[in-house]
Amino acid sequence: MSGRLQDRVAIVTGAAHGIGAAAARRFVAEGARVVLADISERGLAETAGELGDAVRAIRCDVADPQDLPATVDHAVTAFGGLDILFNNAATGAGGGLTEMDPADWDRVFAVNVGGVLHGIRAAVPAMRERGGGAILSTSSVAGRCASPGIAAYAASKAAVESLTRSAALELRENRIRVNAIAPGLVRTRAAEASARFLLDALGSDPDGYVAARQGRWGEPDEIAAVAAHLVSDEASFTTGQCYVLDNGATLRA
Repeated sequence: MSGRLQDRVAIVTGAAHGIGAAAARRFVAEGARVVLADISERGLAETAGELGDAVRAIRCDVADPQDLPATVDHAVTAFGGLDILFNNAATGAGGGLTEMDPADWDRVFAVNVGGVLHGIRAAVPAMRERGGGAILSTSSVAGRCASPGIAAYAASKAAVESLTRSAALELRENRIRVNAIAPGLVRTRAAEASARFLLDALGSDPDGYVAARQGRWGEPDEIAAVAAHLVSDEASFTTGQCYVLDNGATLRA
């Protein structure tokens, strides 16, 4: 690894599994110290045990406006500051618009959009103390392409992109860059379970669907590599952008 995140302090939400865990590993390999945040204490313990002294773990529900400020405080106390925030935690809910429970819709937005907002608000004061920083959020190609049965998730991810652009302009004078990534179908437990749930109803095979849509599953490490670039100084002139990572799936009408 290049050491391009040497001596940086990062928070990764949704760090217990999947893209978040892969990003935490990559950030540590690049020299960062990382606070792992997730609601899954068991998953946190597994990831933290793998990464050793370079990380700290804290239970965090990003939908709770109090949890992310506490997570930032944890990073400052443990490692002396905050340079990077990766808003990766997310949730979904299936069901058509006319059938789904309104409480499910509210929870998806509380986590996927509220969590990004709470993260930005909590991180900015600490980043100002360091003279700047980088914020990255996970959107999804679902926010750009319509799919039946996942309207809450898709709408929330479109909101993440819009919030990213607004935050980038507001925080530019503070030398805080704000970007997003929009992965396609990535081989995580959550994505595989969601694909199976949706496609069982259609009588389709998840692997066949993925192959037809985007050629193959993406891998968490592939997403983590782009995340590491975007929060590093290599992307110092990049802000307000959303990088689509889907092997070309969204290039077709």
